Amino acid sequence: MKLIHFVLAIVLLTPCVASAKFLKIIPVPHLPHRSKQKSSTPKTKEESPSKSPAAASKPSIASEDDSSGPTAYVQLQAGGNRQGIVSSVDINLGYNLTDHFGADIGLPIFYVRSPLSLVISTDWDTETLLGDPYIDLHYKLVRSGVSLTTVLTGTVPASSPERIYTTGRAGVDWFNHIEPEKPIMRITPFLNLGVANSTINRYYIPRPYSTGRPYEVFGLMGDGEAGANINLPYGLRIGASGYGLLPSGNQKVFSRLVTPGSSVVGVLTNNRYYFNAFETTGTQAIDRDNGYSGWIEYTKLRKVTLQAGFTHSVHYRYNMITLTVNFNGTSLIRTITGKTGN
Repeated sequence: MKLIHFVLAIVLLTPCVASAKFLKIIPVPHLPHRSKQKSSTPKTKEESPSKSPAAASKPSIASEDDSSGPTAYVQLQAGGNRQGIVSSVDINLGYNLTDHFGADIGLPIFYVRSPLSLVISTDWDTETLLGDPYIDLHYKLVRSGVSLTTVLTGTVPASSPERIYTTGRAGVDWFNHIEPEKPIMRITPFLNLGVANSTINRYYIPRPYSTGRPYEVFGLMGDGEAGANINLPYGLRIGASGYGLLPSGNQKVFSRLVTPGSSVVGVLTNNRYYFNAFETTGTQAIDRDNGYSGWIEYTKLRKVTLQAGFTHSVHYRYNMITLTVNFNGTSLIRTITGKTGN
């Protein structure tokens, strides 16, 4: 119990320490070379032997190192249960301007398997649809033993909601990840805070609870997550967290399982509006959510990071198995372009 209390204290005090340091007007010294490392969950890029244990504990679309130059990643995300399977493949190209600041552009393609098929001869229907193109800006800072990664993502609707998996509006998401620079007895607690005008898919430091979501939301949404990763031998890392989604104002829920205009829908139970209609408009009650996640990662494969996870949603009362596979193609693109990083 003492260890649990200690970890909880670190999780709660970390953002306070970071905030206090940011208020001081002190020149930021040049920090040694670091890689975007892996954070609380997958989208990790390859770990470098020179990295500290803390660096190796972050899953992000981060590059094999944070040196300036082009980056490239391909990430597979999938989540599923008896209601359906939602998976995506994201192709991402970026450029690190400095050790701390970079930008990426990406295009996800979704593959959905739904039991709500319009084809009477089959029980399940599979669709392949284009997701919203996106661009993100990410900045990382380490001060006084605290690591902060902030990511601003914007999406552009490529079509109407009826044509692809989109809300039909531009999306903006601001995500912040805070954790100690070094693990405490192999344990790295973390705190994630974010706000958005919709549930944008995160491919930079993706979270298990948002991987393979069977729906999308349009409306002001705040989210928070607190948890920890534990580094184990043989390239393994396990983690757990509790999360919460707090919507504000009018909300719209767009299903990824129900076909637009279809009369073939599922039964409405346990607040699962996404299973009963393609589009649902209502108050905060239709998409408020909370729950918990657990995951295990394997990082010993060259250029590839694997993560398998489990999420339980209290609001929707479902269990979901998730999988994330991240391929780091930074070395390849730097070889092709002749940019080896600084």
